[in-house]
Amino acid sequence: DIIDILSAVVRRSGTDFSMSRISRDNYLAIPTKTTTGRPTQFFLDRQITPNLKIWPAPENSTDTIVYDALTRIQDANSAVNTMEIPFRFYPCLTAGLAYYIAMKKAPDRIQLLKSVYEEEFERAIGEDRDRSSFNVTPQLSFYRVG
Repeated sequence: DIIDILSAVVRRSGTDFSMSRISRDNYLAIPTKTTTGRPTQFFLDRQITPNLKIWPAPENSTDTIVYDALTRIQDANSAVNTMEIPFRFYPCLTAGLAYYIAMKKAPDRIQLLKSVYEEEFERAIGEDRDRSSFNVTPQLSFYRVG
């Protein structure tokens, strides 16, 4: 049910080492995929059954790949189940459902419902932004005054 991998690390002896994501072309361009070492790169082949490809190949069996992934939402299969989505997406879900129903039943309302759906989606997705601090400080030692 994995749709995408957002970030990944290799955990070795309790220490996490970051891995960088590479494109399909970059992965295919690696001439010796059997090279062993501590994995530093990954590529997610997003087929029906996703396949995570890492390089270099792990040199031991104790390394663990730890990743943050986007997963497919589980379907609610009866009236008593709750959709498996964060609460902040409920308005987006209902607006999206109204929009998709309007495509079949009320074409005259499509534009209005589409704009509401997009607005609710942007609001929900905005809640998932990274809130960590980011500061940029220029190093002035390279500038001459005078």
